[in-house]
Amino acid sequence: MRQGYIKYLSIILIIFGFFLAADLSFAGKLEKAKNFELKGLDGKNYKLSGMKGKVVLINFWATWCRNCVRENPSLDRLFNKFRKDGLIVLGISVDRSPLTVENFLLKNPVSYPVLMDSKGDVFVKIYTVRGIPVTFLINKEGYIVKKFIGKQNFDSENFMDKISALLRYEGK
Repeated sequence: MRQGYIKYLSIILIIFGFFLAADLSFAGKLEKAKNFELKGLDGKNYKLSGMKGKVVLINFWATWCRNCVRENPSLDRLFNKFRKDGLIVLGISVDRSPLTVENFLLKNPVSYPVLMDSKGDVFVKIYTVRGIPVTFLINKEGYIVKKFIGKQNFDSENFMDKISALLRYEGK
């Protein structure tokens, strides 16, 4: 009876490990994140290809999007919790005017860089996003691990665990 239990438990752990690996891109079936370069409100140019070796969270949002505005505080807390561990968060605004975004951020500041994609060069042409908010989680090898559609709770234990595991993962 005990051997059966151990065998059963081993199978469960193997299956759990498989799903964990698949979710964190260890299985190798994921799409490579497409490179882009955008200017941030801080005046710097940000190029995704220059972030290889880092876990990157790309969040497409706008000041007029109620759900985007609601999730920004938890995204900022996530960034502040893991930034020292190497997490990069890029907030990509699809607003038309940088001034609108700057004024919004004066009242609702965030710690992560906010980039402008006013013409949809990344939002529409590269990532073909159809609605916001949408967030892409990219592993250290540059693969999209997960696409989150709609408002997220970045404070959730599940989300924190995913980020933590990706930050710890050292590759093959």
